[in-house]
Amino acid sequence: MRQSMPNIVVVLISALLVGACAASGSRVSPAESQVLFVCEHGNVKSLMAASYFNRLASQRGLPYHALSRGTAPDSTTVPPAIVAGLLGEGFHVAEFHPIAVSVADISKSRRVVLINTALPETMHPAGIPQELWTDVPPASSDYAAASAALRRHVEALIGDLSPSDKN
Repeated sequence: MRQSMPNIVVVLISALLVGACAASGSRVSPAESQVLFVCEHGNVKSLMAASYFNRLASQRGLPYHALSRGTAPDSTTVPPAIVAGLLGEGFHVAEFHPIAVSVADISKSRRVVLINTALPETMHPAGIPQELWTDVPPASSDYAAASAALRRHVEALIGDLSPSDKN
């Protein structure tokens, strides 16, 4: 059976939109809630936290997905030591490209987590809960300590967001 031209166009446009969302790092479906992790450069601490969060949320069957953003990205890649460290934990981030945080990122989020940074003055998320994690050491000089601190925080955040943990 032949498809009509309008149906083919709809399928092609849908495929392009899905691809664009995947490329931008936006993978939140209507059934999911976005959690936004923000660090200064967007390619180390927030990336580590989002990786840990996404794995744990998936393992627990929670409807959350995390994104990593930076307040002042200064690179288009992830530092090799961080790629290696995360690869050792089962995360493949070599192709990740840091993105600057935007008002849209914030407004789509259920929670914003700032890791040793602050949002730019022009971005004030009205009504969106924020957390500030100030005790995460630099991963570039002590990956294990940064990983442990981020994992502790992510565990607590998942517990806070998990409806079953609130009973």
